[in-house]
Amino acid sequence: MNGKQGGDPSKLANALLTIASEKQPPVRWVAGEDAVAAIEQKVNDLQKQIHAYRDLSTSLSYD
Repeated sequence: MNGKQGGDPSKLANALLTIASEKQPPVRWVAGEDAVAAIEQKVNDLQKQIHAYRDLSTSLSYD
């Protein structure tokens, strides 16, 4: 996407400065509306996988 990104580079720079100046910056930060939507979809997919096999996954402890 070289030079064709949807976001404003100056807004990204300001956002990065904001995060960098925080006392406890986030471990992960998602930049951009499209990236947020993609990550939210991934989280949703992972949640479905977790719920589908929750009983099996949590039944693995010693009796």
